[in-house]
Amino acid sequence: MKKAKTTAAAAAVITAALLALTGCESMDASSVPTISVDMVNNGDSSASSQTSAESGATSQSGSNSESGSNSESGSASENEPVSSPESSVTQTSQPAPEPDTSSTGVKGELSGTIIVDATGRGMPIFGGGTGETYAAAVNEVKDKVGAEVNVFSMIVPTQGSFYMPEGLSMASEWDCIANVNDQLWGIIPVDAYTALSKHVDEEIYARTDHHWMQLGAYYAAEEFVKTAKISEPFTPLSEYERRDIEGYLGTLYGYSNENATMAANPETFTYYIAPNDFATYYMNPEDYDFTRNTMFLDMPTSSSYSTFMGGDEKVVHIETDVKNGRKLLVVKDSYPNALIPCLTGSFEEIWSVDMRYLEEMKNFPTSISQIVRDKGVTDVLFCMDTFSAVGENANHLSGIV
Repeated sequence: MKKAKTTAAAAAVITAALLALTGCESMDASSVPTISVDMVNNGDSSASSQTSAESGATSQSGSNSESGSNSESGSASENEPVSSPESSVTQTSQPAPEPDTSSTGVKGELSGTIIVDATGRGMPIFGGGTGETYAAAVNEVKDKVGAEVNVFSMIVPTQGSFYMPEGLSMASEWDCIANVNDQLWGIIPVDAYTALSKHVDEEIYARTDHHWMQLGAYYAAEEFVKTAKISEPFTPLSEYERRDIEGYLGTLYGYSNENATMAANPETFTYYIAPNDFATYYMNPEDYDFTRNTMFLDMPTSSSYSTFMGGDEKVVHIETDVKNGRKLLVVKDSYPNALIPCLTGSFEEIWSVDMRYLEEMKNFPTSISQIVRDKGVTDVLFCMDTFSAVGENANHLSGIV
């Protein structure tokens, strides 16, 4: 039993490391809706180094020390983040929402550095963390940009929260997200967890890749637009153009050591193109200006997730046909690559910066708060998966506030 525990713990560390690899005129702030936030502080907001998963898949009957979080300052709170109509940060003690699914009782096993269930679905193993570095950076940005700019936090759970096989478990992403929200001051949480939990019988996550599918990103984007109080109706998915890429085997296939069940069950990678008009511009570290290109690039089947904006581009600027004065800055890892295309009908402009690479820019601001000031941003969304929020990726935020 001790050997099995050690193997799962090592797998979790390796998985976390692999995933880690993974101009506008200003406007009058008075035209932007002010979103009320209850000020909550339940922990030290000072930045500190984060550690990723060190405990992995274990028996559900095992102790917390076998499957709980490995954080710097204690275990995650049992409180949940709640998005009320007033977008309050107030926490309330409730269990995680029960997924609307009938897919219980599925067996699985450790394969390579991930869990693979009997259907060929892969899952990275989340080991928890406090998210103090993430929270401190988000709080500092809010302090610098002031009350006139809305700052949101959307931490996205991974597949394991909804599809972990019977008899196996990992640290609670629900509790982890709630714990991070407890540390935020004046930040508006976006409850992607509950939004996703209502659709787990749909293809909201890739089965062979550590990312979500764009369908999951669409539901999270819908929740964000509601929380942000955007006046324009959220575009129904039926109005999008659907495109399918067959035979997809993503990153988890490699992490599984090319698991045979996964290989026998490649998936269809589906993405959606919004019906409104928008233009997409890219800027890389040595560039002096932006270059226009398509938002959806043709990629090899094995790199289908990079269809969105060409993968992890450093800085992207999107101009849309929306005229509501709302200008969004997304501070991200790779997860929002699928979410941003779903927001083109809700914001006049969207700026996207990858927190892992912003410091490399030579001719563009490397400070989030400076970008907000220079580009007239009205709304800032910090969006990433749980591994990034409580793991090493969050360290990048400390240098770019």
